[in-house]
Amino acid sequence: MAFQVSTMRHRIEIGRYVEGRDEWGDPLPELVWQRVAAVWAAVEALTGRLYFEAQQSNIQADHRITIRYCHGIEPGMLVRHDRRELEIQAVLDRDGRRRWLQLMCREVTPA
Repeated sequence: MAFQVSTMRHRIEIGRYVEGRDEWGDPLPELVWQRVAAVWAAVEALTGRLYFEAQQSNIQADHRITIRYCHGIEPGMLVRHDRRELEIQAVLDRDGRRRWLQLMCREVTPA
């Protein structure tokens, strides 16, 4: 896959919400953000043909995010970008060489 690193100009956080604990080990009333990774990425909104293809593969995606390969990224995690949260629907290693990951995401929190 020919990918231009220069298009990776967005700083994103990948993580999930987990049950937090206070200093006595008691659960907190709200969930706490647990960051898994903070990476540079190329974030693209899917439009036209790409959006239609994603819908045909039963992925409800409206954004495609490309990052360098990072172990531990799973569907269901969240991406924070530009005051928005995107839920990861699929994690794709297109060429199988563990160089790049494409994250197909659906926006859950609008700007």
